[in-house]
Amino acid sequence: MKKYLRLLKYEMKTLFKDPTNLFMIIYPFMMLGILGFLVPEIVGRSPQEAGKIVMMVALILAFVAGSYISGVLLGFSLIENRDENTILSLAVTPASLSGYTVFKIVYGFAISVLSNLILLGGLKLIAGNQYVIGSGEGALRLLDNLSWGKVLIFSLASSLFVPAVAFFLGTHAKNKIEGFAFLKGGAIVIFLPVLALLEVFQKGYQYLLGILPNFWTVKAMMNAAIQHKGPSDLPFYGYILVGTVYYALIFVYTFRKFLKKNQG
Repeated sequence: MKKYLRLLKYEMKTLFKDPTNLFMIIYPFMMLGILGFLVPEIVGRSPQEAGKIVMMVALILAFVAGSYISGVLLGFSLIENRDENTILSLAVTPASLSGYTVFKIVYGFAISVLSNLILLGGLKLIAGNQYVIGSGEGALRLLDNLSWGKVLIFSLASSLFVPAVAFFLGTHAKNKIEGFAFLKGGAIVIFLPVLALLEVFQKGYQYLLGILPNFWTVKAMMNAAIQHKGPSDLPFYGYILVGTVYYALIFVYTFRKFLKKNQG
C-alpha cells in the first residue's frame, strides 16, 4: 500500500506542474463554460429547428468528450513515461510495471468520473432551463430528464473507456506525434454516435452503430434526455450494461497488449 501512496503523493506534487495533469483539471470547467453559456447563446439566436440540432449535438459532445480526453491524456502520460524509460525502470522497483499501470488506471478513472460529474452536473445546475426543446406542457427539458442517479451511473460506466483509450495509445503510438494523429482520428470515431439522431438509426438499424464502444452508454443518455423508448430500444440500464461489458472487454485486451509490449 505504501508504494501506491508514494505514487499518489508524486502525482499530487506534480498536479499543477505537469501540463497533462493541469489540462485534466481545467478541461471540464472549460467545456462547462462552452456548453453552459456559449451554446445556449448560439441556440437563442438560431432558427428553432437549427437550434434543436445544435442543442442535441452539444449534449452528445458532453457525453463523449470527458472520458475520451481523460483516456488520451492518460495515454500521453504512458507514452511520456515510456520515452523517458520510466516504465522499464518500474519493472524492477517495488511498484512493478503492472502495479504502476493499475495505479494509473485508477487515477485516470477517478479523474474521468469527476470530470463527467462536473460537466454534466454543472450543466444541470447552470443550463437546465436552456436545454429545452419545444414549449408549453409538451416541452422536453433535456437535462432535467437526466436524474442525478443516471448522471452518476453514466459517469462510472463511461469512465471505463479511459484505460482502453490510454492503453491503445500506449501500445500503438511510437511517440507523442503519432499520439496526436491517433487523437484526431479517434475524435471522429468517438463522436459517431451522433448518427443515432438520424431517422434511419432510430429503430433496429441503430445496432449497426453498436460496434462503436461508446454508442451504448451515449444512447442510454440520449433516450433518457428525450424520453424516447421505441420498440427496438433497450431500457436505460440495458444500454449501460452492454456498454460496460464492451468497455471491460476492450480494456482487458488493450491492457494485455500494453503489458506484453512493455515487458517484452
